[in-house]
Amino acid sequence: MKLSFVLRTKKNELKLSTRNLDNFIERIKKDTKDRAVERRREQYRYGGGMSGYDNMVPSHLVYPSAEFEKDANGNLRMRAFNGIVAITIDHLEKQADIRAVKQASQILHYTLAAFIGPTGQEVILLVRIAKQDADEQQNAAFCPTEEEADALCQKGYRLASALYQAILPKPIRREAVTLRSCFHMPLDEKPYYNPKAVALPVSGKPESWGQGIWEQTGDTKQGSKQPDSPQESSVLSKEAEAVSRETRQLVDFLNMRYEFRYNTMMGYTEYRNKQISYSSWQPIDDRCLKGLAMEVRLGGIDARDNDIRRYVHSNMIRPYEPIIDYLWDQYDKWDGKDHIRKLARTVPTKNAKWEDWFYTWFLGMVKQWQASTFTKYGNQAVPLLISTQGWNKTTFCEQLLPPELRWGYTGNLQMDDKRQVLQQMSQMLLINLDEFNQISPRTQQGFLKNIITLSSVKIKRPYGRHVEDFPRRASFIATTNQADVLADPSGSRRFLGIELTGPIDVSISPNYEQLYAQAMQALHNREPYYFGPAETQQIMESNKQFSVKTAAEQFFLDYFEPATNDREGEWISASAIFNFLKSKVGVSLLKPANVAAFGRKLSAIPGLKKRETKSNSEYFVKRKKE
Repeated sequence: MKLSFVLRTKKNELKLSTRNLDNFIERIKKDTKDRAVERRREQYRYGGGMSGYDNMVPSHLVYPSAEFEKDANGNLRMRAFNGIVAITIDHLEKQADIRAVKQASQILHYTLAAFIGPTGQEVILLVRIAKQDADEQQNAAFCPTEEEADALCQKGYRLASALYQAILPKPIRREAVTLRSCFHMPLDEKPYYNPKAVALPVSGKPESWGQGIWEQTGDTKQGSKQPDSPQESSVLSKEAEAVSRETRQLVDFLNMRYEFRYNTMMGYTEYRNKQISYSSWQPIDDRCLKGLAMEVRLGGIDARDNDIRRYVHSNMIRPYEPIIDYLWDQYDKWDGKDHIRKLARTVPTKNAKWEDWFYTWFLGMVKQWQASTFTKYGNQAVPLLISTQGWNKTTFCEQLLPPELRWGYTGNLQMDDKRQVLQQMSQMLLINLDEFNQISPRTQQGFLKNIITLSSVKIKRPYGRHVEDFPRRASFIATTNQADVLADPSGSRRFLGIELTGPIDVSISPNYEQLYAQAMQALHNREPYYFGPAETQQIMESNKQFSVKTAAEQFFLDYFEPATNDREGEWISASAIFNFLKSKVGVSLLKPANVAAFGRKLSAIPGLKKRETKSNSEYFVKRKKE
């Protein structure tokens, strides 16, 4: 017998090869030269998003049940039937669990092989099957059609699953196994292999249409299918003790009509109707659950709302990482052109550093989307677009996300609701701090300054019982109609203040595929997605023009200015300047109202020289004529 290896290349070309079982067992003991299997496992452990990764790094698919060949149209067709079905036991996070499953599988002499699967957290069993009431010679000469082989695989899988579940310490993955079921290339240094395995006898009697994979392993109530042999009867009765026939029918009914996935970013299950071609993914709410319950009952299945709720909200629903899948879909597609800086050029400004700043920030945003709770720092930079009204600032911010990810944009953040802010930082991708000038100086210097640096957020889910740690996904961008908005001099390094000289050109939609393909390639090449000390200093110098001037600073500039030479300037202490201004404008108007705070404001004035003496700090100033 020969196993088939199928590879779908990046150009969607199908390549087919075959190996006998002995060669396959030897092949899976070592990884490829480029560590393809191990890199796949790393992606599974830390990134999820396997569908996009599969397109970027194509992997061989192993078809154990038959040897295939390509027909004239390049499609697969069966050449010979192997009489093998694969059983998967997954969610094995500990090596002890993997060893226990492999050892338990050796109890039954139907086990042909047992090895660790492609993700490193499952064990795949290859089980031999054969037609019942046929001797070894007849089975060797058995040449079924694809339909006959497919039916035999399905029945063999159900029988083998029930038989093995009785001895295995972990549950078997429930799936609809067919002749064309396959798995990605595994890796196991010490696989179990028994070339003398006995074939599990499977009845060749036909089954009626509509009996799902769950129904046929249920109990034998009146009207249900009767077992084909005493052996099968014994196995099925054991299986019926664990899970009721009605529950199995329910799961089969739902999966025939709908697709389900658990959105890991939003934290809820979504569904899509298989029978409607244009159906889109929708979150499952109470109204939807009640509709599903009615469909199930009209279908003749005695199920309750809670039965459906338990299933759709369980870990039996496959996880879905929307952002990771999208990013990996763009990987390795970059055409070599600088699309990110091209997008930055649609923002007219005199700041020569803007294109480079935007490039670094954009990489930081994409990197933030891939963050985990183990990331040390979040994307701390915030572009701040400054202009009069009607210059397309908000539209530009929204268009930074492609339509597929536009759900991850928000411009309606209530800074006074801290719980909502933290929740949106974990679920959103880009937060626009619209009308930034309305954020109070106290909030800028406290809460906002803190959350911009976070790499993860600690919140309690709705109706949750404890606080959980979630990776932060969102980056920030801001818009304002006023130039003097930065109230925290020490925190201004986090903002990329950009004053527009004209409206932003939003007439042409960005090339999203190339934008994010370039970002993924740049991050792969380890380009910096954060600002170094020199760039940070440039940003702080640039931002001084956008700082909020206190009453004390404004009064200072009414009577003084920074001196440039000894002929005009004199060194005056902060206390002397403070007392002078107090005599001119009064204490009530001079804020901050103490010398220490006033001195800190003087130190932030651009161009004002400062020196320390034994008794105090002095500033080099020039008096203005009154």
